[in-house]
Amino acid sequence: MIRFLFATILFFPISLYACVGYVIGFKGNDDIFDHQAFNQYVNQIGYCSKLFSWHRSTDAVKFINSIDEKYQLYGFSKGAETISKLLKNSSIRRPEYVLTIGAFRTTDVDFKKYDVKFDNYFDDSGRGQKSPGVFLSVSHSKIQKEVNRVLFKT
Repeated sequence: MIRFLFATILFFPISLYACVGYVIGFKGNDDIFDHQAFNQYVNQIGYCSKLFSWHRSTDAVKFINSIDEKYQLYGFSKGAETISKLLKNSSIRRPEYVLTIGAFRTTDVDFKKYDVKFDNYFDDSGRGQKSPGVFLSVSHSKIQKEVNRVLFKT
C-alpha cells in the first residue's frame, strides 16, 4: 500500500508538468540569442522548449519526429534560414505556427506555400525583404524582446 501511495505521489507531479506542446528554437550565427526573451515567449504560451544552434537542423528533425505533441518553430536571425530549410523537408509533420525574428533581407521566410501560420519580424538587417512581415525600429540584439512586447502587449 505504501508503495502504491508513493508511486501515485511521484506520478502526479510528472503528469501535471507534461508538455502539451513545444517551441523549437534556432539560434543565430555564433549562437547569438536572447535566451530570456525566448523563455518569456515559451512561458507565455505554456509550452516546453527545445533550443538548437542554427546549423543543427538534423538534430531538430530527429527531435520533431520523436515527439507526438504539437510544436512551433522559432528562428532568430540565421535560425530563420534554418526554418526555411526545415519546411522544405517533407519527412517532418508541419508545425502549428512559425515565428521568425531578425531574418536577413535575402532569407526566404514567406511560408504561405507550406500552408502554415507564420509571423515574421524584421529589424534593419531585413530591409528589402520580399517576405511578409513587420519591421521594428530596434537593434538586432533587442528585437526578440521587442517582439514579445508587441505580441503580448507588455
